[in-house]
Amino acid sequence: MPGQPDVPGRIRVNILDHLDIRLDPATAGSFIGRPSGRLEMRGWARFHDGRPPDALALLQAVDALPPASFELGIPTWAPTVELTVYLRGLPAAGWLACVLRGQLWRDGWFDEDAELWDARGRLVAQARQLAGARRRPS
Repeated sequence: MPGQPDVPGRIRVNILDHLDIRLDPATAGSFIGRPSGRLEMRGWARFHDGRPPDALALLQAVDALPPASFELGIPTWAPTVELTVYLRGLPAAGWLACVLRGQLWRDGWFDEDAELWDARGRLVAQARQLAGARRRPS
């Protein structure tokens, strides 16, 4: 099911006005109250209007999925402090497969590595970022 820009009880997710994002159920437990406990999020992205992705789309897609910190049970805004993107090639038309993984969440900060694969199975972009995520007080 496509993501909806207006998430009940949360902020509006404007990127979903333009991108069709589908999450892998194995890494979307935070949305049903059962986060996996791993810094990982997987899914697919494409434009709503059907146009093929280009180099600029890759820059957007590396940070389009919910933050991996959601799967630690921290479903809050995760502002990016630093983001580096490596474009590895022009993507083929179709869905972009997105994989986000982190190694460490500590003291409100986490790292996140992203890989984007095109419809032909080629790695077309990689990214690394440092972001913040704060647990809400109990």
